[in-house]
Amino acid sequence: MNVREIAYRCLCDTLLNQKYANLSLRSLGEDLSEVDKSLATQLVYGTLRNYRYVRYQWSLYVKKAPTEELSILLDMSTYQLYLLDKLPSYAVVNEAVEIAKGISGGNYVSLVNAVLRKVAENGPQRVNETDEVTKMGVETSQPDWLIRLWLAHYGKKAMSDIAWDCLNDGKVALRANTLLTSEKELLQDPRFSQGDIPGCLYYDGNVLNTDYFRKNLVIIQSESSQQVVQIVDPRKNERILDMCAAPGTKTVQMAMAVENQAEIYAFDVYQQRVDLIKEACEKYGTTCVNAMCADSRKLPVTLPLYYFDKVLLDAPCSGLGTLKHKPEIKINLKPEDIDEIVQLQSQLLDAAALMVKNGGHLTYSTCTLNKKENEKQIESFLLHHNDFELVYQRTIFPYENDSDGFYIANMYKSVVE
Repeated sequence: MNVREIAYRCLCDTLLNQKYANLSLRSLGEDLSEVDKSLATQLVYGTLRNYRYVRYQWSLYVKKAPTEELSILLDMSTYQLYLLDKLPSYAVVNEAVEIAKGISGGNYVSLVNAVLRKVAENGPQRVNETDEVTKMGVETSQPDWLIRLWLAHYGKKAMSDIAWDCLNDGKVALRANTLLTSEKELLQDPRFSQGDIPGCLYYDGNVLNTDYFRKNLVIIQSESSQQVVQIVDPRKNERILDMCAAPGTKTVQMAMAVENQAEIYAFDVYQQRVDLIKEACEKYGTTCVNAMCADSRKLPVTLPLYYFDKVLLDAPCSGLGTLKHKPEIKINLKPEDIDEIVQLQSQLLDAAALMVKNGGHLTYSTCTLNKKENEKQIESFLLHHNDFELVYQRTIFPYENDSDGFYIANMYKSVVE
């Protein structure tokens, strides 16, 4: 298979089987060269980010919607024709025709050829929608329900900024493995630069191809994610609980912050994800973490109550702050899915409340932009747990630092006299 056929199969796997795009790319593209891997990644993520806009464009030239497999091929091809300057138009069309020969017995080759030739000849058309929400949704490739949600929660300007920002690649943020090196040492290389927050670094180039990455001197972690642990503020000799810890990035960050001199417990509900935490700890040299498999809602039954100085609940969420890196979420997620997520978050918060000692802190975070999972969730928690006081709350919008959208709340549990 050539690179475009692999990208097409990844898109089908992601959109038809609701798989994560990165996992499909990893399995299907493992034999590609680095150059072809880069192109396949661009094709897959570019098409997913712009899925609604490109489909609007080619749909102007069909009377009846084709099969979903064929639609995905037209999506990817239109993305290349309008938003990617890699190949001349005739080559994109020819590649699509070759792929179409393997779809539905090749019965739609002429349709693919005719539609894409019109797409190429006529160029991008203005989005002609009278409803403002739908127009914005098509232009930014967001579902209407999500545009309405952001509009209601954050206002028109923030909604627009979020929606357009999700079309960008986003920067790859790093931090130093302080058990092996330091930020100061890394900054001696002029290719490193500092981010907007202490400890965050950026690298000019592909850090994956460097010894810094191969020797585990740096860790990839978004600038927004790094701020969560800064709010937790782990200290040496504290007892710390990370309730939903996989894949372990924040767990490792906390262990490094205390120089392995704390008692850290990290849990996840699936053993394979616990294994990821253990692998991360071994890889980066953290030795103070106890990673175990359990449903964190049941921790009050298995662990001592009111035992931990700091509890981090980086809760399962809808992931609406990570659409630059996981654009398939906006396509696969349905509004009704969020209600189930909110209920789970509430149950986890109730369990977390029983794990924090008097005078301790509970930090709640999500990587989503949805007040129902964020501010409203914490309002409800505080209403039912009057021994907790909100001391910090912030929504980080993805356009602020070209990173991910996050919500962080920190709560203090009062000392009983």
